[in-house]
Amino acid sequence: MLMKLKWSGLALVVLFSTLQFVLPTQRATPGEHQNSPSVDSVVGPEVAAILKRSCKDCHSNDTTWPWYSHIAPVSWMITKDVNKGREKLNFSDWVPGKQTANQLEEICDAVSKGSMPLHGYTVLHRNAKLSTHDVDLICDWADTQLARKQPPLR
Repeated sequence: MLMKLKWSGLALVVLFSTLQFVLPTQRATPGEHQNSPSVDSVVGPEVAAILKRSCKDCHSNDTTWPWYSHIAPVSWMITKDVNKGREKLNFSDWVPGKQTANQLEEICDAVSKGSMPLHGYTVLHRNAKLSTHDVDLICDWADTQLARKQPPLR
C-alpha cells in the first residue's frame, strides 16, 4: 500500500511538472501592445480609477499577470478568461465616441447584475469588488455616452 502511494505521488509530481510546459494560447506579452491607449484616456478620472481596479486585467491589453497565472493548469483558466474578456470588450481598442449602444448597455447591465467582475476574480482581488456607488458611476458614464449617440429630438 505504501509503495502504491509513493508511485502515485511520483506520478502526480511528474504530471504536474509536465503540465508546466503546455503554455496557454494567445497570451499577450509585456510590450506587445505598446501603442494601445490606457484606460485613463477612454473615460473620466473617477470611472477610470474603477475600471483600472476592477476591469483592466481582463478588458485591456494592460493585464497584470500575478505569479499564480504562470502555473498550469491555473494559467490556462486565467488566460482563457482574459482572452474572452478582451474579445468581448477591450478598453485598449476603445475609441471614444465609436462604441456601439449595445456595448454601453452591456457594460451597465453586467456591473448592475453583478456578473462583472467575475466572482473568481474578486475572491483573489478583493479591491476589485464594485460598490453601489461604483456601479452608479459606471452606469452614469455609459448613459452619458449613450445620450451622445442618440439623435436629438425635434
